[in-house]
Amino acid sequence: MRAVILTAGEAARLRGWTASRPKGMLPLANRTILEHLVAGLRDAGVRKLVLVVGHGAESVMSLFGDGGRHGVAVEYARQKELTGTLDALRLGAAAAPDEELLVVPGDNYVAPQGFAALLEEQGEALLASEALRWSKWGGLELEGDTVRLSYDAPDAVGRLHFTGIARLAPATVARLVGSDERHIGKALQPLLADGTTAPTVAMAEAWHNIVYPWDMVGGNQVALRYLPQELAGTCEAGVMIRGAVAIGEGSRIAAGCYLQGPLAIGSGCRIGPGTVLGPSTAIGDGVEMGTHCEIADTLVMDSVSVGSYTHLQACVVGEASELGSHVVALPGPEEATYLQSQHSVVDRGAMVGDGCRIGDRAVLQGGCVLSRGAVVGVGAAIDGEFPVEAA
Repeated sequence: MRAVILTAGEAARLRGWTASRPKGMLPLANRTILEHLVAGLRDAGVRKLVLVVGHGAESVMSLFGDGGRHGVAVEYARQKELTGTLDALRLGAAAAPDEELLVVPGDNYVAPQGFAALLEEQGEALLASEALRWSKWGGLELEGDTVRLSYDAPDAVGRLHFTGIARLAPATVARLVGSDERHIGKALQPLLADGTTAPTVAMAEAWHNIVYPWDMVGGNQVALRYLPQELAGTCEAGVMIRGAVAIGEGSRIAAGCYLQGPLAIGSGCRIGPGTVLGPSTAIGDGVEMGTHCEIADTLVMDSVSVGSYTHLQACVVGEASELGSHVVALPGPEEATYLQSQHSVVDRGAMVGDGCRIGDRAVLQGGCVLSRGAVVGVGAAIDGEFPVEAA
């Protein structure tokens, strides 16, 4: 059996973080989404992988190489034109003709148990999970032993969703790649409806569909549930640790800090005295943080600097961004404007793109989105999208 991971897309709605990488290279709990998926497949016994790459291909190939460091064997297929998931599957299937395939979208998080559950099924199977919002992969409707795929979009809460992850026989793969559709789900729908394909359904413990910036906060929360505790860094006197906490090599936590898990701190970080971190927070590699900061439920990516007395809750901070002192970004209104549309952002703070510069005492309203490289002045208050994209 071979897994085909589809990771060629541009993720336009996450452009502040994906200018040079696909969505699958975004970090959750200090590992990229792709690393989470590859580890789950490996631990379930799938060791042969085909990664279909396109946008940001070099970042993926640099991370995985031939797969040896990750305990798998990796081949690559390049999707030069981003013409849909079905074309990506065609490329991946061509590298593994006549083999049973695990088809895995490379841009959403799934708990590692999901792959084992899929392989425990006899024959073809679809991986399902509950979700809070409707997904492009559609809803699953079960009628006895019959599985249907629906693209009607009613209230998603409590509905069973298709994760896009499927175990497919060679004959089904051949029918799919012969379809005129662009999307795998749309090509699969009639095969389920007429009984040509009759898979079982396996359940994932957790699955998080990442479409908009604030979805990264929820994905980080879910991924941190599976965090192994590892204290490789140095904690000075008086550091208090509660719950599952991981601290990477070369990181130093200054005296008087309070760390509440689940919390992941990468390697080479410096966390200033009296800072409170967690829960549901991931701090990337090489992060510098001043004194008496308060950070909770937040994803901070690599090489970020955070000034003293900064307070962040339910935020995303992109790579190489710089935040001054006394910056405040807390959850606010339940709706925000992004890409000229209104969105629900309940319990979400600020979404800061890669390479932003935020001055001292700035206030970032809940749900605001700062584009890549945005510069916010001292004492400024930001609401909504900044700067606003031209229509």
